[in-house]
Amino acid sequence: MDDVVLFHLASVQLESELAIDRLTTVAPSEVLAMATVAEILETVEHAPGCAGLLPVEDSFEGEHTAVLDRLIFETSHVYVGEEVVVAETLDAFRAPSEAGEDVRTAVSHPRAVEHCHRFVREHGLATRFVDSTTEACRVVAQAGDPSLVALAPREEAERFGLVRFMPSVDDVPDARTRFFLVGRSVAAPTGSDKTTLVLTQPLDRSGNLERFLRAFADHEVNLVSLHSRPLGATAGSYCFLATAEAHISEPRMAAVVNALWAAGAQVKLLGSYPEWDGEQVVAPFDRAPMASVGPLSSDAERAGLLRPPAPVATA
Repeated sequence: MDDVVLFHLASVQLESELAIDRLTTVAPSEVLAMATVAEILETVEHAPGCAGLLPVEDSFEGEHTAVLDRLIFETSHVYVGEEVVVAETLDAFRAPSEAGEDVRTAVSHPRAVEHCHRFVREHGLATRFVDSTTEACRVVAQAGDPSLVALAPREEAERFGLVRFMPSVDDVPDARTRFFLVGRSVAAPTGSDKTTLVLTQPLDRSGNLERFLRAFADHEVNLVSLHSRPLGATAGSYCFLATAEAHISEPRMAAVVNALWAAGAQVKLLGSYPEWDGEQVVAPFDRAPMASVGPLSSDAERAGLLRPPAPVATA
């Protein structure tokens, strides 16, 4: 897609700029910010020559369900054409000052404040929420109050002339965000691709998920991600967002789709796109969940899992 007009979310300006630099399938002639996901998807769906860049997953919150729901339920001809992952580190910045005043308030987007919980707690800071890390830098710069600190990436703070108070204040440095590039066409196969499908199960039929999984396994297509979303219209009804390592044009993927239809599934193609081969979005922990019990655990630990504590009686 050459000479495409590319839209991104204003609330994630810096991350979007980093992601745009990593795109390989488009050469945007113009890059414009929009306020909402709905505006971006509406424009892409109805205006030729447009594409959108949407954040769909990050290290702390996992899948961005609100973004994906818009793409799944409110578009008919919008497809994922590329995925990119970017990393960022948050530092603490304040306005230039000769005074040695202590910092008292952290200013940033709610998600950034959550990511910097340890720093905020250790310094006993109050918090002030704004719409983005860019807005945090603007507020701190305009206030000129050295007791305020903006929690933001370095590139944003430097634009407003702020000075660094402390580096790497986020709980997990280099938190990552995955973006989808969306447009009106499906990307051509590269030999190393992913396909994302939305599968809606038939009603009143047990074992649906098992049949869906078997469709991928029987045709040797590796399923790398599976998420469920309950549908509000009917109790007990779900759709599944499934991502597999194959392009929709491959015969084995066609066989999977035919097997899904045979199992009663409604299938929506969300896109086929080159598989990202750089750093991945991972959970901010490198250990098994606390209190996990496995085959090497003691008999007492395994018994405790199978007989969890009973509820405490209340008066």
